Amino acid sequence: MEYYTNNSFSHMQAFKGGQISLKYPQKLYIDLTQDCNMYCIMCRDKLTVTGKVMDMDLFKRIVDETASFVSSYSLFNWGEPLIVKDFRERVMYLTSKKNKDATIDISTNGILLDEEMITFLKSNDVIVTVSFDGANKETFEKIRRGGNFENICRNVENLARIYDEKELDKTPGIYVSIQKDNQYQLLEIAKLVNRLGIKRMGFGLVTSPDEYAPELSESIREIIKETKNYLDNEGMLNDLYPTKVGNFLWDGNDYYHESNYVVDRNCNAPFVSASIGFNGDIYLCCNVGKLVDNIDNKSFSEIWSGERYDTLRKAVNDRSLMPYRCKNCAWFNR
Repeated sequence: MEYYTNNSFSHMQAFKGGQISLKYPQKLYIDLTQDCNMYCIMCRDKLTVTGKVMDMDLFKRIVDETASFVSSYSLFNWGEPLIVKDFRERVMYLTSKKNKDATIDISTNGILLDEEMITFLKSNDVIVTVSFDGANKETFEKIRRGGNFENICRNVENLARIYDEKELDKTPGIYVSIQKDNQYQLLEIAKLVNRLGIKRMGFGLVTSPDEYAPELSESIREIIKETKNYLDNEGMLNDLYPTKVGNFLWDGNDYYHESNYVVDRNCNAPFVSASIGFNGDIYLCCNVGKLVDNIDNKSFSEIWSGERYDTLRKAVNDRSLMPYRCKNCAWFNR
């Protein structure tokens, strides 16, 4: 028996640059808006476009304070970043302030990825991941309501073509939310996006709402294994995958029952990352976690180094104290 220390959160942190200062996180999510021009079945009940976005002055204040210390910025979390009207201005401002080696990434549904936007993103070295949840029109549009399968495929193909010379870990990628309606299409999705020119692919299990969660059976473990083997054989980067499926853990070439290991389930997310909502609310991690405070009348450093943050950092690894969302967190094999 041995320790099992692999987890999906470590995949997300890989190649993001090291921690520069204990006074600031390595990774910072800035959710420019919670609006979205799709309403995917596992995410929201209806189309939500309120026009509410992070105030530009607040955005600049956050960037000005953190730019010397943060190694990686994600300009998204729950919303669609490309619908923000001054999105390009924000990217250019962040690019002008951040450390040279710091990265900027976005996750997008791909609707607004026209060639002009793609060229802009490439010119600012923005790493782009497109959410892609079906191998055919029927499944894709059933899950990703408001999207057009053919248009998204065309945009993804253009994205791969225009970004052609990027390194593998910075090349455009897709992310699949594995759920009941697409769990048997994972390998076919990989083959499709490979034909479209994509060389980076990640995937994870939908855990809520329960009605959309996949069946955690031997068949889904086998499909994930086949997909990972396909990506390896095709020279594609599998940058994110579920390390735990039910009671089974991925150990290099297959899933094995967790009883074979002493599993490390400790969470370090609140020590190295933070998420800021469009309204200035600061959360423990990209999975929202617990609300810590609001940055409106405080500096980020003041909150990050504050007593409440430390109390919550302790709580996330204490079963009797941890927030509800932490108890079944897939990122840390819970």
